[in-house]
Amino acid sequence: MTLTEMAKGFMDGYKTYDTSDGYGSAWDWKKSFHKRMSKEEADAILNTDDPYDILGLKRGATQAEIKKAFKTLAKLWHPDLNPDRVAEATLKMQKINAAYSLLIR
Repeated sequence: MTLTEMAKGFMDGYKTYDTSDGYGSAWDWKKSFHKRMSKEEADAILNTDDPYDILGLKRGATQAEIKKAFKTLAKLWHPDLNPDRVAEATLKMQKINAAYSLLIR
């Protein structure tokens, strides 16, 4: 086997992502991650649901408790981690993000 043949097979088996439609730079991803939705957007997603109930918190929770609950639920309900129920996980993550956006202010 030549060196060229070995190099061709190096990436075989790895999942590659098509970025031709432009996912943006790493800086854009970081900015969008830290951008929170507005109160109006969060209220529209939550409807009448209580943000404390969604995050499983009692009223008057500290900022640290809110962040911890958000991270725990995000790890549990992220759509990438629930490939068998993507629609349910996406809806749940939208509500979790909306609740976090309202409470972390």
